[in-house]
Amino acid sequence: MSRLDQSCSVALCSYNGEKYIGELLNSILNQTVPPDEIIIVDDCSSDGTVSLLKSYAKKFTQIKLNIQSTNLGPISAFQLAISLTTNSFIFLADQDDIWSPRKIELMLLSGTGHRSDLPLLAFSDLEVINEKGDFVRLSFWEMAGLYPHHTTFKSLMFGNVVTGCASMINAKMKEYLSVLPQGVLMHDHWMALIAYGFGQVEIINQPLVKYRTHLQAVTEKARAGFRWKLKKQFSQFSSEQYLENEIKQMREFAKLNLDKLSKEDREHILQFIKLRGKSLLRKKIISLIRFRKRR
Repeated sequence: MSRLDQSCSVALCSYNGEKYIGELLNSILNQTVPPDEIIIVDDCSSDGTVSLLKSYAKKFTQIKLNIQSTNLGPISAFQLAISLTTNSFIFLADQDDIWSPRKIELMLLSGTGHRSDLPLLAFSDLEVINEKGDFVRLSFWEMAGLYPHHTTFKSLMFGNVVTGCASMINAKMKEYLSVLPQGVLMHDHWMALIAYGFGQVEIINQPLVKYRTHLQAVTEKARAGFRWKLKKQFSQFSSEQYLENEIKQMREFAKLNLDKLSKEDREHILQFIKLRGKSLLRKKIISLIRFRKRR
């Protein structure tokens, strides 16, 4: 098919990923609509990752390497990789996944018609595979109990539904990611808050990434199903630190973006921030009444 008249970049961070990163790069390079550039920030790998990446860069001119001498951590590394991209649409990638051959094509099509002056986040479901690449589950959303179509800015304050490696953003979203405060839990959660809060969201129901997860964790989750989800939620809900990190993140979000939200969402975020330092019981009661009652 045509290039869709859209330029695109891939932002990839690597760290000791020599075991799988070649498989990922092959899946990106063999897309039906290949990217114009692949920006790779290596976050101080100590294995053979850098040598492998250099061998790929010699063969494929679209691969541009940025080798770090000190470890940045995942949030700062992705922020740097995204900042180095030069195209209208940017795809995020994780070093141990495999892309569907039409991922870029389908996601670019999903971005067609959206406003370029508003931040855009497009994201898809993921197929789950184990360390050997064997099929585990068709839908990561189903396995993890995620419902992106029913997600709102209000519900995102409690937890994220967006997986970075299944995401595409536009240049305007890139601008908003140039500042990531200390309290950000993860870059993909921050992107989701921006997109659902005052930007544009495009949800692609089909899995466009084979998402590699540790075998033990995947097996446990697949076997436990609903019981595992309840156990996880109960563990989070019974901690004395319940919501404290999420509240910190929303305080930082409000400092930067409160004026961009609707009146209703401004009220939601201010009420959520007021939960900081409250007793566990009070946080449970208030969050259930004010936030969980209606999505």
